[in-house]
Amino acid sequence: MNSDVKFFLLKLALVAGILILVDFTTGLGLKYFFNKQKVGRYHKVTHAIKDSREDILIFGNSHAAEHFDARLMQEITSKTVFNFGNGGLSILYTYPLVKSVLYHHSPKLIIVNIDYEELAYYPDAYEVISIFLPYYNINAVIDSTIALMPNNEILKCHSNLYRYNSTLGNAVLNTYVKKYTQSSENLGYEPKTGYFCKTASVNKKPKQSQEIKFDQNKINYLLQLIDAAQSRNIRLLVTTTPLYQYDAAEQKIYKQKLQQILAKYNVPYLDYGTNPDFYGKCEYFNDNSHLNQSGASKWTSQCSQYIKSEIL
Repeated sequence: MNSDVKFFLLKLALVAGILILVDFTTGLGLKYFFNKQKVGRYHKVTHAIKDSREDILIFGNSHAAEHFDARLMQEITSKTVFNFGNGGLSILYTYPLVKSVLYHHSPKLIIVNIDYEELAYYPDAYEVISIFLPYYNINAVIDSTIALMPNNEILKCHSNLYRYNSTLGNAVLNTYVKKYTQSSENLGYEPKTGYFCKTASVNKKPKQSQEIKFDQNKINYLLQLIDAAQSRNIRLLVTTTPLYQYDAAEQKIYKQKLQQILAKYNVPYLDYGTNPDFYGKCEYFNDNSHLNQSGASKWTSQCSQYIKSEIL
């Protein structure tokens, strides 16, 4: 090997070493800020993985986060409660988080809120699994879920910098900006104020028929979640929170599949999607999909009474 080749390889090794050092040290700095968060979407994940000890745990997307008043449920049931709901996510988020909790804690009740079309295939559901990137190497179920993401994200996770680079904004806002550093008194609940009545209108325009396409990964995750709870003798309740409107043509087939699975495995299902106490009543909604604080209180009260009488 001539001297030019040796010199080139030496420079290459030096550059590689510098990149690895920069990646490692910068990643440590971002991880430090990341771990300072005591509120926000990432804090919920961290709390579930590391130190959740509550009696009742609530999981799901924004309909869980914004519809379950955890403190009110705590008062009614006399059990400790935490709401792990996170906007835009699906059962691909819920199952890994539930499984992570069960590694260190056996709650009295797990509530999983599931929308009627939960089992449908949507490509975006795989993009938002990125919420787990900072937790790579925490446990096998988190890693296997990251592996479902497109573009070989699991390989990119070997970079400390890559795992945390998109979390810096959240970390700063949730740690230092007063608007975002609200207390944890809501126990994960994210109340919404305002009324939908001023802008409410039922969509009467005919919708184009959508291809019915189930997501087998979601179905598998739901089945694994059921097994994880039942094998530990942990009570499981699946809910669908109140809807302002319901497109039966689009959602009926997905809803039927969900009902079939839950019935097969004897999982209690509290379906308030079209409950007349809420359906089409704009005074209980913040927009055409989410309850406002008044609606969430009413729903939580009814759900909590059901839990007291039928579940616990």
